[in-house]
Amino acid sequence: MSEMTVPTTTSIQAAAARTVRPRLWRRLLHRPIAVVALILLLVMAGAALLAPVLAGDPNAFVAVERLRPPSATHIFGTDNLGRDVYSRTVYGAQASLTVGVVTAAITTAIGVVLGILAGMFRWFDAIVMRIVDGVMSFPIIVLALAMTAILGPGLGTVILAMTIVFVPGMTRVVRSSALVASELPMVDSARAIGAGSVRIFWRYILPQATTPVLVQAAITFTTAVLVESALSFIGAGLPPNVPSWGASLSEARSYLTSAVWMWGFPGLALILTVLAMNIVIDNVRDILDPRAGGR
Repeated sequence: MSEMTVPTTTSIQAAAARTVRPRLWRRLLHRPIAVVALILLLVMAGAALLAPVLAGDPNAFVAVERLRPPSATHIFGTDNLGRDVYSRTVYGAQASLTVGVVTAAITTAIGVVLGILAGMFRWFDAIVMRIVDGVMSFPIIVLALAMTAILGPGLGTVILAMTIVFVPGMTRVVRSSALVASELPMVDSARAIGAGSVRIFWRYILPQATTPVLVQAAITFTTAVLVESALSFIGAGLPPNVPSWGASLSEARSYLTSAVWMWGFPGLALILTVLAMNIVIDNVRDILDPRAGGR
């Protein structure tokens, strides 16, 4: 008589995990608004990566061509110093997206480790969460402004300040998922058979936090882009020689009606980037959230 193989909880979850990613992309590509948002993000990313090829020197200026409207020579017009708005918008994508991507990546790496350790070990949770609560009590823009004021302007400074600001939020989100996952029967079974903390961490706890981590990482990206633009708008972000959407908007404050193109194109690029990422976040969350039924 042949033996019947009974699937375990672990094997069922492993099989489900292998199908989540293909199913996610298939469902995402069947949503027209999500496809449009992905295309916009790819266009922005391509512009950032190919900025030296697509645009000229963003800091080159010609005084006699200042405040020229869009034309065949300058398709986005020129600013108050005679600089090409198109070049500054393209290079602004490079700066803003770099801050967003790097900040989201570092924040996710640190937040995942701290959050899962806090969910697994109560003594570690007591220490880390008090620090997290203290940092999160400050408004994001105020804390980021204080960090950049202490460390000085610069791309690395902005990324460091953003990371310090956003790690607590990621840590709290991952900790919540880790606390739920640590009470699952499969984790108790793993402990009962002598599995070590590292194996439990990678094999059981981390996969359970995948969905909230993806969503929170995307939210971190969009918020970092907005905060960087806000800091550059008030002159506390990137140095003046580094083009930024926020800096372009700040320089256009005195020309809101006389040179609409100075703030229109950088502002439109910023709005489309944030809006596209938010649309992707909403669709991914709906697909991965079982309570939404994938609708």
